Amino acid sequence: MTTKEIKEQSEEMKKYAKKATASKKAAKKFLVGTGVYTEKGNLKKRFK
Repeated sequence: MTTKEIKEQSEEMKKYAKKATASKKAAKKFLVGTGVYTEKGNLKKRFK
């Protein structure tokens, strides 16, 4: 990757992080999507 590509990817990740943490609902959706939490909002065993 070039320095320019790295900077662009970094900016995209920062924007996504702001979007994912903008509200409690968005954060829960992100954590469920990544498999950290269940649909009911419980932490999965492998992360306890």
